[in-house]
Amino acid sequence: MNPSGSFGERIKALSKEKKTNIVLALDPSSEKKDILDYVIKQIKDLSGYCCAIKINFHVILPLSRAELQKITNTAHDYKLQVIADLKLNDIYDTNKVVIQQLFSMGFDCLIINPFIGKNSLKTITKYAHSLNFGIITLVYMSHPDALEGYGALVQSEYTSPKNDLPLPLYRTFYDNSLLAGVDGIVIGGNMTEVIEEFSSGQTSMLPIYSPGLITQGGDVNKALESGSSFLIIGRAILESDSPVNTLKTIHEVISNKSHRVS
Repeated sequence: MNPSGSFGERIKALSKEKKTNIVLALDPSSEKKDILDYVIKQIKDLSGYCCAIKINFHVILPLSRAELQKITNTAHDYKLQVIADLKLNDIYDTNKVVIQQLFSMGFDCLIINPFIGKNSLKTITKYAHSLNFGIITLVYMSHPDALEGYGALVQSEYTSPKNDLPLPLYRTFYDNSLLAGVDGIVIGGNMTEVIEEFSSGQTSMLPIYSPGLITQGGDVNKALESGSSFLIIGRAILESDSPVNTLKTIHEVISNKSHRVS
């Protein structure tokens, strides 16, 4: 697929057209058999209430190149963008090769760890955008231990004047993401104070993608009220007795609110 328009433009258009800001996290458990058939079925059954799917190593590692292309082709047929959740964190040359491979298999976007640094993030984002491929950065994860890393206080000559107090690492990640011009940032939906920090008072805001909802304690309504742009939901839907009905119910809750897509 040779995508037209940026990833940000494509997912925004699909979100408006389908009236949904839900990103379906397709991360099957290790016990799941026939992963390809399972993922294809979920796409066909649930695509009406989603604007994108997010897949990570659960799906990417066990499948062949041809099988992954079948997933991305099916997703596009059902008007879904495809996000690779690899949390990539390497040097430019390695990151470039990964993007080339994902792009050639039909992926639309990649989640990167901004720990690679400001300049590295800027150069890889520039390369990705030359392909109309999207970059989303991981600013704050949703699991409890995230505080140990993303919340760590740091002081750097690159980010803080000498006499300033240390700042949480996630603040540097956000600032670098903004400078790099990425297509969005990930902040856990159960981290509402952090979401609020970056969803108001900014001259140039980035779309916020929020996982950690329902199963990890995040509340859909509170995430939306705090400023989440897209809601990443997986297990609460896929492990329910009726994924279609569960997703439809969540979609109805969201539809009753005026969600913001930056």
